[in-house]
Amino acid sequence: MSDQNLTYPQRERLLWIDKQIRDNRYPNTSQIAQEFEITPKTAQRALDFMRDRLKLPLSYSAQKRGWYYTEPIAYSLSLINISEGELVALLLAEKLAKQYRGLAIEKKLRKAFDKVLLAATDIISVDLVALSDAYSFEAALSPELNYEILDNLEQAIIENRIIKIIYFTASSGSISSRKVEPYHLRNFQGEWYLIAFDHLRQEIRVFHSSRIRELKLLEETFTRPNTFDLNKYLQDGFSMIRGNQLFEVELIFDEYQSRWIRERPAIHPTETRSELPDSSIKITLQVTNLDSIKRFVMQYGSHVRVIKPLELQQEILIETKKMLEFYQ
Repeated sequence: MSDQNLTYPQRERLLWIDKQIRDNRYPNTSQIAQEFEITPKTAQRALDFMRDRLKLPLSYSAQKRGWYYTEPIAYSLSLINISEGELVALLLAEKLAKQYRGLAIEKKLRKAFDKVLLAATDIISVDLVALSDAYSFEAALSPELNYEILDNLEQAIIENRIIKIIYFTASSGSISSRKVEPYHLRNFQGEWYLIAFDHLRQEIRVFHSSRIRELKLLEETFTRPNTFDLNKYLQDGFSMIRGNQLFEVELIFDEYQSRWIRERPAIHPTETRSELPDSSIKITLQVTNLDSIKRFVMQYGSHVRVIKPLELQQEILIETKKMLEFYQ
């Protein structure tokens, strides 16, 4: 059976086999062939698909002369309505997600995708293998993830449990022990960040999950304050960096760079942009930290000019002077 072109009758067979096994009827290839008027070889391919592609714990019992599950299955195979277009979108999402998550999560994604493919009720005429070959994604490079830490962070957030972490601070090169109240896990450009209340600093901080060296879930619980607004918190910073002082930033991209700026979405939730007579673009936004916006501006070199604030102009000037010294 080809998994890239499952028809409704093929899916119906798998559902019937699954139901027979759950009812302890131990179906075999002869019974399956008789039920659906197919050959025993075709029936065997259905069983192979369930075992090899859906990773169901199938085994043959010589005593019962039929197939059974060697362990309980938490989910059941079912029919859902899904269009070809939705299936294509799901495939692309699955391919993109694999770029960021690594081998362990990739297997779960593949298994989930196979279940949805099995459950689709429309005849799937699209060639999924050809489609898969037609698209590829290259994610931004990110540090190696410790999935046990991510799982523990997720549990702590759901259960409102305080955690103790050993954390490496890249800016200072130091390692410290922290007790934090985890509020939210955010994936930004392929990297995972924890937003949490830090008992040491007595304020909400952002922690890079890959810099958490050790993590322990404590029995202590916390109550997330009603005053915490995640969207507002994310909006106040630029990238995942934020500060305590609000700056209004005004940038002008020249005519050359504006050709590409027009193609990209807003760089920040507070952004406003306007076209200037010389075909350049002016962008204004509000941020609470200048370090991350400085990095953003400098990637465009001479094609962008900082109008304000003065502090950002000075920081870029200092940085460019240092760069000039390297090349002189």
